[in-house]
Amino acid sequence: MKNKISILLPVFNDEEFISRCISSILENSYTNYELVIINDGSTDNSPEIINQFKDSRIKLYNKMNSGLIESLNYGIGKCSSEIIMRIDGDDEITENKIEIQLKSFINSNSVLHGTGAKIINNDSEIIKIINVPEDNNNILNNLNSLKTGLIHPSIMFYKDVIIKSGGYDSKFEVAEDYELYFRVSKLGELSNTNLPLLHLRKNHQNISKIKSNTQTLNTLIARRLYSNKKEIKKVNPIDYTRTRKEIENSISFKMLYKLNAKINNSSQENFINLFMKILRKIIIFFIKI
Repeated sequence: MKNKISILLPVFNDEEFISRCISSILENSYTNYELVIINDGSTDNSPEIINQFKDSRIKLYNKMNSGLIESLNYGIGKCSSEIIMRIDGDDEITENKIEIQLKSFINSNSVLHGTGAKIINNDSEIIKIINVPEDNNNILNNLNSLKTGLIHPSIMFYKDVIIKSGGYDSKFEVAEDYELYFRVSKLGELSNTNLPLLHLRKNHQNISKIKSNTQTLNTLIARRLYSNKKEIKKVNPIDYTRTRKEIENSISFKMLYKLNAKINNSSQENFINLFMKILRKIIIFFIKI
């Protein structure tokens, strides 16, 4: 019998896209799963839309709003299967994602496995393709260079590995995935299937864009703290605070902060915007690890 997996879907005010997301899962070629939906106190019509789907595989849990990180940790506890697949409420998956990824994940002997993606707009039109490195060393090299190593809404992982690692860390807001990868890599290898099996929606409302400076800061903190760390324990709050202050007070980060603001305020891709993105990469490279 095919492995039963859990699909973990956190939802917060996703009424515009949640129907497309759930439909892409229910229409998948792989059918042996439970869909664990965590409604994080949505104030829009997301719960009503979810309840319109009549499928015994859907398990909806409603909770007070507490943010993505707490919702993910809470949701992992509600998943009953050994293998968990992530997805976000505004994304979609291809009709064969689960089948292809699950087979690749099991054969890889890794503990966490992602896929490539197609970036889509609000009309689900494809904008571009994101390629990902497939082997552990190249993934870690990309993470250390602040390049795309894994795409968070695409990943599959073993539940017990995430629990053993301590789960997502609330200190690393908007960079909780990046920090988790470093800890999980101490327990086993990371891997990817470089196929665009996820349709990743990008728009002006994405949290990662709204909080890009927080994301960059927490990513740099994680990189510095885990560069020589052997154990899998979460970062000590004192070490986190100390490192945060060091990076925030650096001239490089202050330049990066201003650069992020200009890039995010730019409405189109042009030479100047491209130059600023290149400059951002150079600054990130020279910030002391």
